[in-house]
Amino acid sequence: MRLLLLLITLLGIFACQKEKPGVPPRISAELQAALASFAIEDGFNIELVAAEPLLADPVAMEIDEDGRMYVAEMSGYPLDLSKKGRIKLLKDTNGDGYPDKAIVFADSLLLPTGLMRWRDGILVTDPPNVYYLADTDGDDRADVRKIMLTGFALSNPQHNLNNPMFGLDNWIYLAHQWAFTPTVCKEFSDEGSEIRFPDHPKAARLGKNADDRNVRFKPDTYEMEALAAETQFGQTFDAWGRHFLTENADHIYQEVLGARYLKNNPQLLVPEADESIADHGTNCEVFPITEKPDHQLLTDVGVITSACGITYYLGGAFPAAFNQNTTFVAEPSHNLVHVDRISAKGAAFSARRILEKKEFLASKDAWFRPVNFYIGPEGALYVVDYYRQIIEHPEWMSDEVNKSGMLYNGSDKGRIYRITPKGGLPMQWMNQLQLSKKSDLELVELLANENIWYRRTAQRLLFQRKTKATGALHKLAIRSHSAEARVHALWLLEGLGQSRAEDLAANLQHPEAGLRENALKISENHPEWANELAAHILARQKDPSPRVRFQMLNTLGILKGIPGSNAAKINVLERDIEDHWVQLALIAASAGEEMQLLQSAAKKFGKDLSEKQARFFSYLAATIANSQDEQAIASLLEGHSTQVQTAIFQGLSQLWTYRGVPSAMGIPQQRRLLQYINAKTPAALRSAALSMLQVCGIPVQEQATVAALAKAILSNPSVDMAFRADAIALQSLINPDAQRTTLMRLLVDKEPLMLRQAALSGLNQCSGAEVSQFITQNWSKLDSTLQDQSIDVLMANAERCHQLITAVENKTIKRDAIGWRRMVGLMNNDDVGVRVHARKVLAANGLAREAVYSSYLAALNQRGNYAKGKAVYERACQICHVMNGQGVAFGPDLGSVRNRQPAAILKEIIIPNHSIADKYEMWQLDMKGGKTAQGIISAKTSTTLSLKMLNGQNVTYARNEILKMTQSPSSAMPEGLEAGITVSEMADLLAYIKGIK
Repeated sequence: MRLLLLLITLLGIFACQKEKPGVPPRISAELQAALASFAIEDGFNIELVAAEPLLADPVAMEIDEDGRMYVAEMSGYPLDLSKKGRIKLLKDTNGDGYPDKAIVFADSLLLPTGLMRWRDGILVTDPPNVYYLADTDGDDRADVRKIMLTGFALSNPQHNLNNPMFGLDNWIYLAHQWAFTPTVCKEFSDEGSEIRFPDHPKAARLGKNADDRNVRFKPDTYEMEALAAETQFGQTFDAWGRHFLTENADHIYQEVLGARYLKNNPQLLVPEADESIADHGTNCEVFPITEKPDHQLLTDVGVITSACGITYYLGGAFPAAFNQNTTFVAEPSHNLVHVDRISAKGAAFSARRILEKKEFLASKDAWFRPVNFYIGPEGALYVVDYYRQIIEHPEWMSDEVNKSGMLYNGSDKGRIYRITPKGGLPMQWMNQLQLSKKSDLELVELLANENIWYRRTAQRLLFQRKTKATGALHKLAIRSHSAEARVHALWLLEGLGQSRAEDLAANLQHPEAGLRENALKISENHPEWANELAAHILARQKDPSPRVRFQMLNTLGILKGIPGSNAAKINVLERDIEDHWVQLALIAASAGEEMQLLQSAAKKFGKDLSEKQARFFSYLAATIANSQDEQAIASLLEGHSTQVQTAIFQGLSQLWTYRGVPSAMGIPQQRRLLQYINAKTPAALRSAALSMLQVCGIPVQEQATVAALAKAILSNPSVDMAFRADAIALQSLINPDAQRTTLMRLLVDKEPLMLRQAALSGLNQCSGAEVSQFITQNWSKLDSTLQDQSIDVLMANAERCHQLITAVENKTIKRDAIGWRRMVGLMNNDDVGVRVHARKVLAANGLAREAVYSSYLAALNQRGNYAKGKAVYERACQICHVMNGQGVAFGPDLGSVRNRQPAAILKEIIIPNHSIADKYEMWQLDMKGGKTAQGIISAKTSTTLSLKMLNGQNVTYARNEILKMTQSPSSAMPEGLEAGITVSEMADLLAYIKGIK
C-alpha cells in the first residue's frame, strides 16, 4: 500500500511539473504509429504538433504576430451543411512549446476553407462569404462576426473559395475557381452571384462568382479585382510575388499574364493567361507507399489526382537542396507530399522533380490526408492532415460507398505535423512572439529576415499601422544587402503612398531580377515619373532576365508614350519572339499602335518565319481586325512578304469564321484577295487567300470573270494539281448549285484524290437534299479518306444529318464510319429532332444503362489483348481522347485513368453520365448576333473564354460577345457509343488502357 501511495504521489508531482521547453510531448500509441508510418526524405524530421482531441478535420492554419495558432476545421465535408465548421485557437499552457489546449474561437461555420490574420482578428473564407472574426473582450472567442465579401458559389467544397493570403503588394488574395455543377449532390449547385462588399453597396463589384477567377481585395478601401487565372484548393507566391496555382491533376501552374495587362488591349483575344509548368506533365506519376490503399471507384490511381495546398518554401531553414526555388504540393488521395524545383523558362517557369521514383513525404497509412501547408516562424513546414478514410467527393464514388455510412469515418480526427531539418528547429514561438508590441523600427528590421513568415507579418503590421517610419523604409529600399528586404520595403512604401522615383531607379539596376521586375510593376502606378524613369525602364530591353524583359513590355503598355518605347518593344521581340507570352504581352502593350508594330515586325522577320513567329503575325492581324477599322483592315490585305501575308490571312480567316465578317470587308477588299489567285502566287499564300474568300465571299461583279478563270485552270492539264484544286474551290464559291453536276462527276471519277477532295468541299456549299442523296447512293465508290470527309458534309445541317442517320438505319453506311466524335456531335446536336433521331438510331439498344453495363461485365473476366485493344482505341476512342501521345485532346487523357479499377473504367464507358470529369462539361454559348457555339471550356481570362470543339480545336471568344452560357446536364460522351464494341473487344480496350501486355 505504501508503495502504491508513493507511486501516486510521484505521478502527481510529475503531472504538475512543466514539460521541458522544445521537447515534443508524449503521445498515444496510435499517434506514434502514425509517425512511424512516414517515409521522409533524408536530412529531414517529421514530428507531431497537434492532434485529436485538440482538433479535428483541419484544412488550414495561421500563426499570428504573437504566436497564437488558429486552425480552420471543415467538419462538414463532404455533404453536411449543418454548420459544424469551426475555428480553433490552440494554446500552450505548460510551457513546452506545443499546444495542449483548444478553444473554439468561432463556430457555426458552413464549410470553412481558409483563414488569415487581419488587424485584431482573422479573415475566414466560408463560401458564400468572407468573414472578419475578432475577439474584443479577451476571452479568446470571437464576439465580432462581419461579412466582408459575399456572393461566392457554394459548390463542391474542393472548388470553393479558399486560402486567403496577404500579398507582397498589400492586396489580400483569394484562391477561387469555377462553380462545380454536381450530378449527385444537388445541394451543392449554387453558382454564386455578384461579388460585393455587403456593408458598402457603392464599392467595387465583380460579376457572378467573379467570372470564376481568383480575386484580390483591400478591406480598408473597399477595392476588389478579379485576376486572370483561377485555382482550386491552394495558392502560393515566390519571394517576388509570382503567383503559382494548383488543381487536381495539374499540380503546379502559373498565372503568367495579369488581368491588368490583358485589359489594356480589349481587341486581343488571348486564349489563356496561365501555363502548366511541370516538365513531368499533368496527371504525373507519383510513388506512394500506402499499405491497403482505400481508393474509390473513380480515383486516378498512381498519378497526381488531388493536388492541393501548393506552397513555395521560403522559410530559410531547410538544407540547401530544398531551401530555395522549391514547391511542395499535397496529394491526399495517395497519402503523400510531392516536391519540385522551380527554374526560369522564358516569361514563365518550369517545375521539375527533385526526387526520382519517390516522394518527399509518404505514409503507409491510407488515412493520412495532407491538404495544406504552413511555413512557421521557426522555418518549419507544417503539414495539415485532414485524416479521413475517404477524401474523394461522392461525385466520384460508387453508389455503394456513398450509402455505406463511411463518408465521415475519421471526422473526429485530424493532425498537424511539422517538418524540420535533421537536428530539428526550436519550437519556441507559441504565445511568445509578441510582434504586436514591437516598435515600427523593429518591424522594419524584420523585413530583412530570411523567413517569409517574419517578412510578411512585419509588412502586414506596418501596413495596418500606417507606419510613419518611412525614413527607415527608404533606407532599407536602397541600401539593404537583402533584395527581399528591399522588395518588401518598396511595396510597403507604395501601399503607404510614400514611394519615391529615386528608390525605383536604384532598384531597376539591382542585380536581383525579381527586384527589377517589381520596381517595374510599381512604376506603372506613377505615370508622373515616366520621363524621370524612362531611361531606367527602357534599359531593361537588354536585361539578361527574360522575365524582366517580359515585364518591361507589360509596363510599357501601362506607361504609354515614353519616347523610344516602340523601338524597345521591337528589340525585345527580336530576342524573344519564340516565346508565346512575349508575343501576347507585346500585342497587349501596343493598343492603338498595332499597325506600327506590324510594320516594324514585318521588316525584322519578313522571311523564313518559324511556326511560332508566324503565329505572332496571325495574333497581331486578328487583333487589328477585331477593331473593325476599315483602313486598318485594308492595309492588312497586301504589301507584306509572302510568309507574313500568309500568316495574316490565316489569323483573319480564323477570327471571322467565328465572329463574322466586318462591314469593312467590302467589294474593294474582296477584289484585293482575288489578286492572289494566280499561278505565280505561292501555294500556301494562295490557299490562305482562298480561305479568306470562303469566309468573305466573291463580289457579284467579279463572279463571271472568276468563273472563267477557274474553268480555264481546270481545262489546262499543265497546271499543277494544287492550283486545279484551288480552282474547284473557287468555282464552288460563286454558284455551287450550278456546279453541282460537275462536282458530283469529279467526286466519283478516277481523278487524283486532291481534286476529289476539292469537289467534295464544293458539294458541301450546295443547297438542297440532292448532295446528301448522291453521297449516300455512291458511298461504296468513295475510298476511306473521302468517306470520312463525306461524314462532315452530311452533318452540315439538320436536313443532311437526318439523311445520314437514316442511311445508318438502312445500313447503307456503317455506324462505325461516323466515328465517336461525330456521333457525340449528332447525339448532342442543337436541333432537337436530330438529337432524338441520333440517340434512337446510334445509341445502343434501348436497355437501361445499368443493364448494358451488366452485359459487358464479362469483359472484366477475360484476358484482353493489348495490340487488339489499341486497334479498338484507334477506331472508337482516339477521335476524342489522347492515349500514349496519340489522338485528339477533346475528352480526358485516357492515360490518366490507367490505374483505375477496370470496373470503374468500364462504367465510365458504358454510363458516361455517371460522373463528368472536372472541366469536361459541355457548354453552349449564345452569342450576340444569334450565333451559338458548343464545346468544353478549355481556358478563361479576364477578357476571353475559349471552347475546345469536338475536333480538338480551341476557339477563343470575347466575353463581351457572350450573352448566355448554358451547361449541358449530360456528358459530352453520349450513352450508347459502346454499341460498336463487342465484349471481347471491350476486354482488349481495357487491357490497352491499363497497359497490360
